[in-house]
Amino acid sequence: MIKLKDPIHGEDSFESLLYKRKSSRSFNPSKISFQQLSNLLFATYGVRNNGPYKTVPSAGALYPLSIYVVIGKESLNEIKAGVYRYMPVTNSLELVKEGDLRRILAISCLGQAFISKAPIAIIISANFERMKYKYGNRGIRYSIMESGHACQNLELAAISLGLVSCPIGAFSDNDIIKAIGLSDYEIPLYVVPVGHEEKE
Repeated sequence: MIKLKDPIHGEDSFESLLYKRKSSRSFNPSKISFQQLSNLLFATYGVRNNGPYKTVPSAGALYPLSIYVVIGKESLNEIKAGVYRYMPVTNSLELVKEGDLRRILAISCLGQAFISKAPIAIIISANFERMKYKYGNRGIRYSIMESGHACQNLELAAISLGLVSCPIGAFSDNDIIKAIGLSDYEIPLYVVPVGHEEKE
């Protein structure tokens, strides 16, 4: 288990982040910091004020999402390459798979090679059954809505840290599940590479 840092507050106004937010497909190989990773994950799905509520709204406070991060070789000084699951309650990472899987992830995303150049990629998945037991099939819709909330938080956090991102929905579900080791009940909804933008 790898304990993450507490998030630090940025200096940009919310409105300025909205103006700066963009999707970028150009990444350079620069490392990101452990603090940046910690902020990104907390913004995506962290627990606020010691719980039980997280940084995004959730129907019935059921929180069906799981967050994974694919970390490349030499992407961070403190963490080796691999796939990690974010544990919001303890604000920590749990190793799922070892090794640099960015190239496999890019292939799983229908060959979008730029994904393999970003130092990290964050995957947002959902357990629809957790919502359906209370809300029926409408729970699927609530889960997808929640993933959008989480992804927007992630994108705004990236901009606040001087990073860029690109939310991706074009991928093979089965290939993503196999590549990063998702459970049978988890459905991937987003792949979001994050890193420093390659200036032209």
